[in-house]
Amino acid sequence: MARESIRREIESSLKELMDRHHVPMLRDGCGWWSKGFGLADVESQRPVTSETVFNVGSISKTVAAWGVMVLVEQDSVHLDDRVEDYLTRWHLPPTHFDLELVTIRRCLSHTAGLSLHGYPGFPPGVELPTLEESLSGNTNGAGEVSVTLRPGTQWRYSGGGYTLVQLAMEEVSGMKFAELIRKEVLEPLKMKNSDYLWSELVDELAATPYDENGKPIPGPRFTEAAAAGLQTSLDDFVRFAEASLPRYRKSEDPKILAVESIEEMQRPCSPARSYGLGYSIERHGSVAVVGHGGTNFGWQARLEVVPATGDGLIVLTNASGGGSVIDALSGRWKAWLRRTYAQQPGAAPSEENSKDSDGARR
Repeated sequence: MARESIRREIESSLKELMDRHHVPMLRDGCGWWSKGFGLADVESQRPVTSETVFNVGSISKTVAAWGVMVLVEQDSVHLDDRVEDYLTRWHLPPTHFDLELVTIRRCLSHTAGLSLHGYPGFPPGVELPTLEESLSGNTNGAGEVSVTLRPGTQWRYSGGGYTLVQLAMEEVSGMKFAELIRKEVLEPLKMKNSDYLWSELVDELAATPYDENGKPIPGPRFTEAAAAGLQTSLDDFVRFAEASLPRYRKSEDPKILAVESIEEMQRPCSPARSYGLGYSIERHGSVAVVGHGGTNFGWQARLEVVPATGDGLIVLTNASGGGSVIDALSGRWKAWLRRTYAQQPGAAPSEENSKDSDGARR
């Protein structure tokens, strides 16, 4: 089978890459072969299991965007409404820019002109600020959320935009963000070891995060859950990746969102050329790869799927140096995509690209 070559290539290179970049443990899923490598905790020699949990950094935005689209399909939220229409607990600071142009769609696509790229989080044990306090600047040095560019004119990454949407989701639903996503996305997808809170279950199952020198560090905690706070296991996250491939959805699979909603999320959102609603978009040969990367102190992760073919790559690591491993694996996987689908305009799926009849993950 065509996928066997890239699986062998990835597996043979991992040990050297992990040693070089001080990555003690890694979970990798590739189309949908999955395997764990190394240790969840070096000191105790605790091995990886299918339920080992990682923080996935900014991939949290992709799952949060699914929560928004659930509210859209319920007619509780409209993508082109201004965010201010949904807020009572906090409001954007006055500016000479028109706040009417700061819409839900633009926040999700990083085209709302908002400040604040990303969050460092807080150490465990520190009382986290409220959402309103975070939006006003209590962010451990990241700053406040405000409009600093004319909305709708250019793409500029803003984790702050997702925190603003997180507040809007709570206001609309009357639920805490983590509770809402658990009810509407995680539980329907049977992601039983995943949560936007650092719960007792997460703490029991989580790998230990390590810095770039291989030293254990305390993993950051986030008020800004939609932007950076999802914890998940590979087995759980493969379920989410499969849900991101609606062409391959089987009749018994959970249907959280309509196919049209997922396809809208995975199209570029003007003026962004390579970002939709919670998904980044790249072209490699004749195929489009959609997904997201995630980076927090001690954690590096990557989600990449090909909606046209059903292929995908998920890599979760518990080390600040994990990005180098991920980049190497992703580069090899994308080179394989270009070779495999170079002569297939539109990358029509073949029998090999489809799920087995029993739904087994390849």
